[in-house]
Amino acid sequence: MLSSNHPVQQMIEGDRSSFVELGSGHSAELIRFRTPVLGGAVEVPGYPFRLAILWPYAEADSGALPTPEEHGEMSAFEELLFETLGHDAHAVWVAVLTFDGARQWVFYTRDIVECGRRLDAMPQPEEPYPIEIEADEDPKWLYLRRQILGHVGFDD
Repeated sequence: MLSSNHPVQQMIEGDRSSFVELGSGHSAELIRFRTPVLGGAVEVPGYPFRLAILWPYAEADSGALPTPEEHGEMSAFEELLFETLGHDAHAVWVAVLTFDGARQWVFYTRDIVECGRRLDAMPQPEEPYPIEIEADEDPKWLYLRRQILGHVGFDD
């Protein structure tokens, strides 16, 4: 368990998020991110790995947003995902992106292997969730800052 003065624990306890909607031409991008934003110039202790889970729901480059049915399925998945990975602060969600035919959940975690075990043990419907998983080392949470928040002009 994290101490109460650990920055991630303070972020979890605050449990605030911001929402940005971007649009260009035929597509829209929806970004929800947890605040306060951590990382940047310094490492976030104990959370050096980025985990991204992608659920494609339409053709890439289609600009499509999810149908109400798809949105419902992904919302139920998200609730289960957040509980599975974050109930003990093992992983913390930092952003959820809906863009161009896919939704992506971005987490930072202590241990990618344990996250994989938890995802494998997560209850599934009859058909497995149509997800793709990507992980890498990112102790300064630069992916969040540069690849996600850099596009929306976020400056904390």
